[in-house]
Amino acid sequence: MPSGRRPTIQDVANHAGVSMATVSNVVNGHAHVRDGTKKRVLEAIDALGYQASRAARSLPAGRTFLLGYCLPDDTSPNAALDVFLHHVVSTAARADLEVLLFTQKDLDKVQPYAEILQRGGADGFVLSGIDYNDTRVDFLEQRGIPFACFGRVADESVISVDVDGAAGIQAAVSHLHSLGHERIAFVGWPEGSATGDDRFDGFSTLAIALGLDPQRVVRTLNDFDLARKLVPALLSDHRPSAVVCVSDTVALGVLAGLRDEGLTPGGQIAVTGFDDVPAASLCAPSLTSLRQPMDRVGALLVERLVARLTGEDAPGSELVEPDLIVRESTIGASEAALADESPPTQEGIL
Repeated sequence: MPSGRRPTIQDVANHAGVSMATVSNVVNGHAHVRDGTKKRVLEAIDALGYQASRAARSLPAGRTFLLGYCLPDDTSPNAALDVFLHHVVSTAARADLEVLLFTQKDLDKVQPYAEILQRGGADGFVLSGIDYNDTRVDFLEQRGIPFACFGRVADESVISVDVDGAAGIQAAVSHLHSLGHERIAFVGWPEGSATGDDRFDGFSTLAIALGLDPQRVVRTLNDFDLARKLVPALLSDHRPSAVVCVSDTVALGVLAGLRDEGLTPGGQIAVTGFDDVPAASLCAPSLTSLRQPMDRVGALLVERLVARLTGEDAPGSELVEPDLIVRESTIGASEAALADESPPTQEGIL
């Protein structure tokens, strides 16, 4: 195998010219496999040095050895989701499963899953982008199709792993408050997003607990240019010494908007983001952000889904907390910036 990679059931199937289900039947000793086919599979196993995983041996006959994953229809780059998908694929491979990627062609979230099932194309699914009353959850539950969700669902027996956005935002607010900030504003997404609402709840809850004003809130779409353009109104209406942003895309826009106003991000107004995209460590000033443990989320989802597929008990829901990565955008605020209650200007703060 190239680069010392462990051979998978797919490698054996390709080498022998058969399906993965046929390889599984040979490995599990099913008698209905033809002698010639069995011989080719055993020769491929011997040539590649393949050893069947426990999951592959445990899956019942007739399985496809495929997990389905629908790629988000958002075309913008998403480094965090790339890490998530990498660990979904690598964890599945360790269980001798392949990941079937497909896309959503229209607004109907259920249709692509129905099409895959009609073609007998997957044993289970990994879902991401879970939102309120997600139709995919009911669709798969009603048909008894195993699945695991990246995001929270009402039924706690469903396998779900999510990043605790509220706890992450509270870590950012606590960090800023410990530095002396009392005028902390929040730039969030429009109401109605499960992820965005969770992060906003974290801000408002802790702001109230700390005696801060929970009404210093501005909302925008997850767009760099829109976030950049809202900065004048943010400064005029809320007079913040620090800004907590719902995402890095929004935070990077706010950094640019502050520079447009002649202010020094980090030195005059602190800014935090969420996601820790690659640009967070490369921009100037580097951005304090919350790093989601996407590697752990992807691995946990697949491990638990495989357990369900093989008849084992698997935990239902779990929340994992993001890590606060402190950088220059929050550690350089001057005493004048913290004390000044007037709308920030370059002359007023310096």
